[in-house]
Amino acid sequence: MHSHANQPSRRAVLRGIGLGAAAAGAVPLLSACGTGLKGSASSSGNTVKIGYISPRTGAYAAFAESDAYILKQARDFFAKGITHDGKKYEVKILDRDTGSDPQQASTVAEELISQEQVDLVLVTCTPETVHPVADKCESEGVPCISTIEPWQSYFYGRGGSDKKTFTYTYHFFDGVESLSSVESDTWRLFDTNRKVGVLWPNDSDGNAFRDRSTGYRAQPATKGFTFFDPGAYENGTKDFSSIIAKFKKEGVDILAGVPTPPDFATFWTQAAQQGFKPKVATIAKAILFESSVASLPNGLGDGLVTASWWVPQYPFTSTLTGQSAAQLAAGYEKSPLSKGRSWNQGLGPNHALFEVANHVLRHANPKDREAVAAQIGRTSLDTVLGHITWTGGGKANPVKNVAAIPMVGTQWTRGSGNTYDLKVVGNALLPEVKLDGKARAL
Repeated sequence: MHSHANQPSRRAVLRGIGLGAAAAGAVPLLSACGTGLKGSASSSGNTVKIGYISPRTGAYAAFAESDAYILKQARDFFAKGITHDGKKYEVKILDRDTGSDPQQASTVAEELISQEQVDLVLVTCTPETVHPVADKCESEGVPCISTIEPWQSYFYGRGGSDKKTFTYTYHFFDGVESLSSVESDTWRLFDTNRKVGVLWPNDSDGNAFRDRSTGYRAQPATKGFTFFDPGAYENGTKDFSSIIAKFKKEGVDILAGVPTPPDFATFWTQAAQQGFKPKVATIAKAILFESSVASLPNGLGDGLVTASWWVPQYPFTSTLTGQSAAQLAAGYEKSPLSKGRSWNQGLGPNHALFEVANHVLRHANPKDREAVAAQIGRTSLDTVLGHITWTGGGKANPVKNVAAIPMVGTQWTRGSGNTYDLKVVGNALLPEVKLDGKARAL
């Protein structure tokens, strides 16, 4: 792993040049280091402190727009306290916003650990938030659970390998294997020339997808398709003309990629202007949320396909509130905390973070950081997101610190005005989720 001493500047981050190599440089040694008190008991007393870190503002704010609702649910649930081994503890949740800035993420993690002496950290939404927080927790010996980042980007992007795993930091989310399976299933529904143009930026997600041994093209599901990779572009690119020209020259019928929402909006608008019209577009990250799709001009969001990690049609139930996925989504939409917005995919995994936290803190001494971290690694739990397990290996537990989840294929369909509905059009990995639409070409 290469060392890069310099963190990106705030301006560079806001330009969107994700972490990429800079993240690797921020990775502390995974061996015991730092405080000398690593993994020891955290703050004493009868209060358990949970830190929750997310990008409530900035470029990735859409990922965390259901935070206020989820935090209210969690605080209401934990108001009764928790009991472990006959001892009762109060629970305090301390939430922090990163502004979608990696340096700010690192700063708030440091504050929660050193000043607030939190017992457990929960962190969510993209490598730019997850990596700096998880790295800080690993180096300080504080248990951490994260979500909403492809697991390959999380594990390999932080320097994990067969020989080097993590002690305190654990993650649950989908991976490139599920994403490529869902997306290529969609491609096969259409009569195409099987030529796929990819938008893989120069950031942690783009690098994870591009990796020849563990990335997108290495997955069995994508065999039989020809990939055209125009090269890693920088996040914040304003002119995609050269990439569009390459795709047109190659006769690309299929578009795939993992761009940021602003970059995809720029690309897709220019593609329409310059006459690049693929038959199917399967896009990760950029079009997860209705707000991102509705902001595309001239109805250009209609028919875009994305692999989804959570939808209200999921037949799963919360261990905190007893709500089904449908009830969780409906409850959010009815709540004033939604500010009139429709449900979004962040609801499922971010709610599940607190389900896992509750399970772990009741099954280990919540004031013993090593015991809590070890308990995460033993956890196997049904949640509103589905089954999450860090045990047993196989597809659900591909490496020590990761619980992998499946996905469904979904397509945006334009409704009246500028509203969009997300229809489930593919369920090969989760047959228990009912289809409610049929995939159609762009």
